[in-house]
Amino acid sequence: MSDYDLSILIVNWNGREILRNLLASIESTHGTMLVQTIVVDNASADGSADLVTAEFSWVILHRNMQNVGFARGNNQAGYSATGSLILLLNNDTVVRAGALQKLVQFMNAHPDAVAAGPKLIGADGKAQRSGRNLPTFAALLNSIQFLKWTGLFRAAYRRYRSEGIDAEREGTIGQLAAAAMVIRRDCFERIGGFDEGFGFGVEDVDLCRRLEPLGKIYYLPSAEIEHLGRVSSHANRGFVYRNYECGWARYLAKHHGHGAALMYKILVTLDMPIRITVLVIQFAMQSLTGRREKAARTRERLKAAGDFAVSGLPSFWRS
Repeated sequence: MSDYDLSILIVNWNGREILRNLLASIESTHGTMLVQTIVVDNASADGSADLVTAEFSWVILHRNMQNVGFARGNNQAGYSATGSLILLLNNDTVVRAGALQKLVQFMNAHPDAVAAGPKLIGADGKAQRSGRNLPTFAALLNSIQFLKWTGLFRAAYRRYRSEGIDAEREGTIGQLAAAAMVIRRDCFERIGGFDEGFGFGVEDVDLCRRLEPLGKIYYLPSAEIEHLGRVSSHANRGFVYRNYECGWARYLAKHHGHGAALMYKILVTLDMPIRITVLVIQFAMQSLTGRREKAARTRERLKAAGDFAVSGLPSFWRS
């Protein structure tokens, strides 16, 4: 039996300063709890691994020679974990006082729980949507621009995103963001951890879908963790766009059948010219009306969509 109350798994890639903040917050808030912290560094070029060695000698560090991704990195950390509970934490989070204790106490008091997640607080101080219902095929069809305009799948999308979900209310939920989620280690191991076939994105949805038969998934708003939110992904929008689309295709094939995945691929491919045209119009209008910040964000989204249309579709169809 492990001596640790909790094993914390962190995958890092070029997040030196935010990783420092996270590890410092763990060190200052774990109190009398016995916490095992494991960092997998995915070949960072910013000195992240050296920082861990120099300033946080109590951390178990794995230095990868290449970026193996989020799913595989977490599985790698999981192999080293010995606590009965594991906590997945993004490197862009900061643990608030009492959060670790509340999560562990909740899991110990609820044997029916397979996983639980805290309230995530953004850089603006507002609660983020850290939990949702599991998506249906109809809900995902609402992301297709020309189908979205019809309104046919709006209700299914709302049920997936927000129906019955209150950021201030404790209760069961379909899925949690892997940015911060505590899981029973034996259950994580029983399902084989993350599916490493997911590149980046949707792997947490798939994980929750596979955990669901083993117990209840809870949302615990009394435990709070700050989440800066997609620091690395905002700098790599093209990478994120491609991997999310591939991820949804893989998810549909696994849980809704290959026919649903094929239909999604066809619809996304047909939809790309429309998506790009809409973004071009939005960018032009925002630029002409002086909304520079919005125009800059739209330009980034347009570039990501264009890159996907030009070079990402082959990998999408192979997913």
